[in-house]
Amino acid sequence: MDTSYLALAGLGRNHWLRYVLGMVLIVVFWQLLGGIPLLMMVLFLIEDGDPNTNVDLTTLQFSGVDNLWPYLGINFTLLAMLLGVFLAVRFVHKRTFTSVITTLAMISWKRILEGFAVFFMLIAGATLVEAAFKPGEYQVMFDPKQFLIFLPIALLVTPLQAAAEEILFRGYLMQGMGLWTRYAAIPVLGSSLLFMAAHLTNPEMGENMYLMPLLYLLMGLFLAFITVKSNSLELAIGAHAANNLFAVLIMNYANSALPAPSLFMANRIDPVASLISFVLVAAAFYWIVFMWRKAPQ
Repeated sequence: MDTSYLALAGLGRNHWLRYVLGMVLIVVFWQLLGGIPLLMMVLFLIEDGDPNTNVDLTTLQFSGVDNLWPYLGINFTLLAMLLGVFLAVRFVHKRTFTSVITTLAMISWKRILEGFAVFFMLIAGATLVEAAFKPGEYQVMFDPKQFLIFLPIALLVTPLQAAAEEILFRGYLMQGMGLWTRYAAIPVLGSSLLFMAAHLTNPEMGENMYLMPLLYLLMGLFLAFITVKSNSLELAIGAHAANNLFAVLIMNYANSALPAPSLFMANRIDPVASLISFVLVAAAFYWIVFMWRKAPQ
């Protein structure tokens, strides 16, 4: 396994105090500045007093509100986080921002699209199989006007949101951990545990307090592994964007952390089926990208 991607943090100024300052900066942008629109939305609903609208402050689940507004509010926190990471990398660590993504001078959009296309195709297939076994779990939610308004916004915002998470967890944090060890498994596991921890407040955790965190841990491990294996973050960005776009546009579920007017809606998320499906999709992704496409024709 080539670990030169993990060594890129060495290009900048990387004293541990700079990482403390960098994380403070990121958290300020992510949780404080980025949370202002959500806070304003919550305060507006409280002051409005409309009995048909409500917000669960523990899970940030909105009811009686157009999905577009909580979608934008929640995603704004992550876009603000991305700005915080950019400022930390450029001005605290004195590195180029592309060094968080690739060992090369230029980002490969082709590689990002490859990760997106393969992962989107696989989760679409897995969802069709699951729907065939449990047809009663899914409802058609298509509202042409609402969907057409939402579509261009989702195509712009969701890939940026997915990239923001990748750049923080598999980029900034995983590379930072790589400074202190020569074993790639440590930053891979460490960044994946942090990724899982960041999602523990998601509403789907209520479905199963053991299997849902495990699902996020496995997702983090998969994305970290393909990042180190490919020596860049591009495949992971593409795969993560495909996963999230499929959810908000095609198949979402009730009480999702990413509220959206998707084409179909599942009544609930099945933790066991989701785990099995993800493991199979991840294995198929690895085989297609790293084995089948590299085999002699």
